[in-house]
Amino acid sequence: MSGGQARPASAAACHAAQARLTESLNDHGIAGGPVVRWSGGPVVRLVGAAPADAKNAAERGVDPDAYRRVFRRHAAGVTVVTLEGASGPVGFTATSVASLSLEPPLISLSVASTSSSWPSLLVADTVVVHLLSDSQRDLAHRFAIKGIDRFAAPTRWTRLPTGEPLLAEAPAWVRARLEHRVATGDHRLLVARVLQAHTGDDATPLIYHDGRYGTFLENDAR
Repeated sequence: MSGGQARPASAAACHAAQARLTESLNDHGIAGGPVVRWSGGPVVRLVGAAPADAKNAAERGVDPDAYRRVFRRHAAGVTVVTLEGASGPVGFTATSVASLSLEPPLISLSVASTSSSWPSLLVADTVVVHLLSDSQRDLAHRFAIKGIDRFAAPTRWTRLPTGEPLLAEAPAWVRARLEHRVATGDHRLLVARVLQAHTGDDATPLIYHDGRYGTFLENDAR
């Protein structure tokens, strides 16, 4: 010791101390964070960094099957969306329709990029969204089947004065102009401005939950 200053530790002592610290960090599952280098020694991780496995899992995202299982628990209203395609009317069942904005009145809709209806939606100007009643389960099922003429009998439909196909007896529907088409993962998010809105007689709604159709029953218990 001289001049009140500590003598630098030997390289072997530094290595030994760093090894002990690294072993302690590993024992506590700490890795993958910011790093610091001691003079003459190897790089070690700072205490408090996130565990490497947890960080990697977060970056990978949730397992698709787990994600699907969660949203099978989410009840959603059932709609049928119709539009005029290049070769005639196009329609499909959808549970992703949502009210997006009141002023201006906007709705959103998510469609798989592989959907047979997507090429028509890509170029269409307007769509009609029918909110189905519980009595229209067969109609919802029919418009979800692939490879058939969904507008053939027994489907009952007509055309609006503006040309879009309109299904008979839907308790409520809106006509909307497609304004935005956004690529979102393996789907396309559509945003449309509501141009017309129609409601008829009150009807119990058709709801989709956990792979099955059902309806809403009010619970009067307080």
